[in-house]
Amino acid sequence: MTGHIVVTGAASGIGAAVADRAEADGWTVARLDREYDGLDVAGGRYHVDVAEFDSAATTVDVITSHWGRAPDAVVHAAGIYRVRPATSVAERDWDESLTVNARGSFVVARAIADSMIQAGTGGSVVLLGSVAALRGDAVEPSAAYSASKGAVSALIRQLAVEWGRSGIRVNGVMPGVIDTAMTTLLQNAEATADFLAALPMGRLGRADEVAAACMFLAGSQSSYVTGIEMAVDGGYLVS
Repeated sequence: MTGHIVVTGAASGIGAAVADRAEADGWTVARLDREYDGLDVAGGRYHVDVAEFDSAATTVDVITSHWGRAPDAVVHAAGIYRVRPATSVAERDWDESLTVNARGSFVVARAIADSMIQAGTGGSVVLLGSVAALRGDAVEPSAAYSASKGAVSALIRQLAVEWGRSGIRVNGVMPGVIDTAMTTLLQNAEATADFLAALPMGRLGRADEVAAACMFLAGSQSSYVTGIEMAVDGGYLVS
């Protein structure tokens, strides 16, 4: 199945990989990111603040009006990562992490679900979580990030229950350490070597590998799957 999909965080990293994979598979893609300037309807690029209800709702309205239909799926990949030991987390870091990662996931999911419910079409919502929700990290500690992704995990289960009868599936993908610009571990060669030595697959993940999992959950091949999170982590959670 292909269709119409919204991808947030699409200007770089995993979000860009998801959007590229969707386009290669024949989907019509709306790319959303706060780095984009304005609403480029013709180019399929839209500025959005994922944590603001009005911004997300307005952008989704513009997209659905342009398409003449509700999206079939959304992959919400926008997020931030702040490395801070718990005793050094500033109030701003904590608030920003929870706002962008947790609140942003809900805001985007609800805006898309509203359009699906109004259209009566159902669809698929895929949220990006993290293995940080399930496993602590002493090398790159981030209490705020872990807490925000734990909230995303809980949100996935709750929304799957609430929206299932409307034909909306809600699932998540939990990346491990992926080779993107946001992965600060790569700045420490010794820490990276130690991490890889303990990892069952012995290498970092690629953004396109996460994108493949996202598109599986977005499409019809996972038509009876909802409320789950798929780890794409090279065995990190079991090591």
